Parts: sequence; C-alpha cells; structure tokens
Amino acid sequence: MDKGTLRNTYLEKRLSLSTDEYQKRNQLLINRLLNYLDIGKIHFVHSFLAMTDKKEVDTFAIIEEIRSGNPEIRIAISKTLPKGELSHFLLNDQTKIEKNNWGIPEPVEGEAADIEEIDIVLVPLISFDKEGHRIGYGKGYYDRFLKKVSRAKKIGLALTPPLDHIPYSDRMDVRLDACISPFDIYEFSQ
Repeated sequence: MDKGTLRNTYLEKRLSLSTDEYQKRNQLLINRLLNYLDIGKIHFVHSFLAMTDKKEVDTFAIIEEIRSGNPEIRIAISKTLPKGELSHFLLNDQTKIEKNNWGIPEPVEGEAADIEEIDIVLVPLISFDKEGHRIGYGKGYYDRFLKKVSRAKKIGLALTPPLDHIPYSDRMDVRLDACISPFDIYEFSQ
C-alpha cells in the first residue's frame, strides 16, 4: 500500500467512528495528554485547530484544558501561506478564526508568535507508526514547520492505534517525539 492509499484508508477509518466513539476517544486522549504534560513547566504550546468534519482530535477542548490548568501558558496557532509555509500567531480571546479553502480553522490576523520559544507542538496526523513516523494530509506544511522548531517536543495526537511501520517515510518527514492516543502513550527515541 502506498502512502496515499494508507492516508485514505486511515482517514476513512477515523471518519467511520460513531459520534459516541469519537467523543469517548477524544476524552480519553485529552486525559492522557494532560497527565503526560507537565503543565507547570510549559510556557508555550503550538496547536493545530481541529477540522471537526474530519473528526480530528478536539484541540479546542485541549487548549481550554491547558489554559484552565495554567492561564500563563501562551498558545500559538497556524495559518497556511502559499508555497507550503505556515505563519504563526498567538491565540487569545480576540483572535478571529475562519475556515480556509480546505476547511482548516485559522486566525484571520493577530500577533505574530516567536516559534523559537515554543516548548510543545501538538501535531495533526491521520495515522502514525511505532517508530514515530506520521501520515499527514500530504502537503508537507507541518514537516517544513517542525524542522524549524527542532528544540520543541513534537507530540502527535491520534484517535486510532499505531501502524507497525510506515514504509514510505522519507528524508523530508520529521519524526515525532511522542504520540498520544486514547489507547496509550508512545514515546520515540531520536
């Protein structure tokens, strides 16, 4: 199976989750993530904003939980730019969010975030393997971004269990440091 076929297969598996199962897995994942993170030592988290129609992990709830645990933590979010790049903005109560052409919630504008200060990046994915490789949506936006934040801990969020091995990872792919699922916490040595 090539990477595109794997992407489509595992996206379909996620989309086929019932509403109850999706909500249950989200809550289990959020609980695992919050237990995993040392909220008192984190200063700056970068998060994707979930595409709910694609049944991505509910990062809006995660952001709310992180902020309630430590209101001082800064949160950054991304906006897609031409040529496969992302710009990054601080998320606050005044941030206006709109969906882009792909249905991704993004900030319309805002205060630029200094990505060199980011401690944790919550990484979107469709699937991952037991070695820390991920299958995203295939555009490479996050791989290019993750190369720029090498000191930040890269944590994938997955509603499905890992694959044993993704055979089509290449030199452009950036491995995760960890992945949180409803079933377990996976840590990967680099």
